[in-house]
Parts: sequence; structure tokens; C-alpha cells
Amino acid sequence: MSKTNHEIDHEDAIRALSALKNEPNFKRYIEMRESLREDTIRSLQAPESIADTNRHFYITGKLEAIDEELDMFYKL
Repeated sequence: MSKTNHEIDHEDAIRALSALKNEPNFKRYIEMRESLREDTIRSLQAPESIADTNRHFYITGKLEAIDEELDMFYKL
């Protein structure tokens, strides 16, 4: 199976997200992502994450991705 890349129009994506922002299920999704962000921060502070450099960088990247997603939603 081959991997395909699809071009997504950035403006269309923003319009779609803007239309969804007042939907109750979308608001629930945002709450879920915020909760996941808090859990990620807690796991980043765990002694295991501090001791293991690879785990620390992995969790830091995960946190950055969640933050970028939430920033985009808050800007709508």
C-alpha cells in the first residue's frame, strides 16, 4: 500500500473549524485535549521522565503538539 499526501486548503480548514467551534461535541473535544495537556505536564514532571532523556524529549514533543493544536482552536 502506498502512502498518499493530500493538499488541504488552509482557509477551508479554518472555515470548517470556525463553523464547529460552537458545537457542544467540539467544545467537549477541546476539554478533552486540555485534560490531556495537563496529564502530559504531570508525566513530564515524573522522576522517570526526568531521568530518561529520550522519554523527556518525547513527552516534550507531545506537549508542544497539543499546545499548537489548542492555540489554533483558541484563535478561531
